[in-house]
Amino acid sequence: MPMSWEISERKLTRRELIRRAGVLAGGVSLSGLLAACGGGTGGGSSYTKPSGTKHTGKAAPGKKPTPQTSILGAKSSSVKLTVLTHWAGQEYVKALTQLFDACGKKLNVQIVSQTVPFDQLLVRITTGQLGGVTPDIYHIYNLWLPDLTTSGVIAAPPSSVVSDIKSAYGKSTVDAVSYNGKVWGYATELDLYQLQYNRKLLEQAGVKNPPVTWDELKATAKKLTKKNAKGKVTQAGFQLIRGWDSGVVHPFTCLLWSNGGQYVSQDNKKALFNQQPGVETLDLQMDMIGDGSGFISDPNNFTSDFTSGRVAMTIMANWWGPNLKAGLPGGLGDAGVAPIPYTPGNTSTALQYNWLWSVSQNTQHAKEAWDLLQCMNSPESKGKLSPMGTFLTTALNAIPSRESDQAYVMGHPGPLVAYLKPFIAALKHSRTEPIVPGDQEIKTDLQKQIEAAWYKQKSPKAALDAAASQADQILSQKSS
Repeated sequence: MPMSWEISERKLTRRELIRRAGVLAGGVSLSGLLAACGGGTGGGSSYTKPSGTKHTGKAAPGKKPTPQTSILGAKSSSVKLTVLTHWAGQEYVKALTQLFDACGKKLNVQIVSQTVPFDQLLVRITTGQLGGVTPDIYHIYNLWLPDLTTSGVIAAPPSSVVSDIKSAYGKSTVDAVSYNGKVWGYATELDLYQLQYNRKLLEQAGVKNPPVTWDELKATAKKLTKKNAKGKVTQAGFQLIRGWDSGVVHPFTCLLWSNGGQYVSQDNKKALFNQQPGVETLDLQMDMIGDGSGFISDPNNFTSDFTSGRVAMTIMANWWGPNLKAGLPGGLGDAGVAPIPYTPGNTSTALQYNWLWSVSQNTQHAKEAWDLLQCMNSPESKGKLSPMGTFLTTALNAIPSRESDQAYVMGHPGPLVAYLKPFIAALKHSRTEPIVPGDQEIKTDLQKQIEAAWYKQKSPKAALDAAASQADQILSQKSS
């Protein structure tokens, strides 16, 4: 999504950095981390991880995270690079360290690989920055770019790396790792949203094709809804998810964009999601809730609600695939994927978010750090996966960001690849999640206001106006 970055380059104060670390540890922005990490690489202040997420492991509340550490690469080298990631599961650590070890030996550098549970990653980054002990390389969620760049935590890549990224990655992915007009690192895991549906339930209802337009979405959801003799819904046509900021806001934003609306202004100074396209988007959801075809799932049960057949369609990201494979009776053969429904005169538009490798501003070995990342993100020869592509597609079952890695995935058949293909195809019409200062706070408040409308505590217009008013205050504060 083309953006006009006009945010000042002010540095965060030490006090503000400490405050933000405390807020993140408390959970407000932690839910954004959860969302992006596969439960999204994806909730209010007391939010807990949704069931069925990819990454596991959690540090005890209030305790400083203790990382797992591995020594890799050329162990006798005088150049030592410390890398911090959030892939804490042993299967992830084993797969990733083998790739780091190979690149480290190739470049003659020693690598200290540190891993903390994903819900402790940003806390670790922030407290390390305050304590003066920082890794050389970070793996970060792109929504953190405003804070980590303006506070001087991460460094901009050299021109050769920027050129490599711009030539090897799609536009929406380059946008996803950019802030203030600069590229900040190599995109890794890519997630985007599409309409997902239970093929068996559509077949049983005589629905030959998934809905394309909003009118078809409402009609299909109604046709897929079943009620018992007492009028209680036993199968709902469309699923919404409460209590998880990204689970509420990301699908809403996909529908908003597919209705010709905008989330914020291009100068990032004003919220626009409360304009008529946004009100129509929330009205669409309210219409389905009102006739019983829209079911609101608890964040810890949304996967089981779908895989058990209690709901037939939803808008969800590609990281969900392994959960559907394990939970649906027919595995991924029962999982259908289609573009986001749109309104006349508009196009289907998916929201995309990314994780990325970045380099610390404090590193003493910037060249070696970027060389290592370039090695990890470049295929050894044409038609091969990059090391990160190998890790993402085999250990994580995720979509890699590099276009050559995506082409490799598209060319290799299999149930998971068949599931991922529609997501990869949708990248041509995707936009990155808006990367604006204070967006996590904006997203959390918008989630609460949308839910207030769902439960008829406010009208759709009043709910969105309240969220926009709060967002405008945040945008004003952050850009001043």
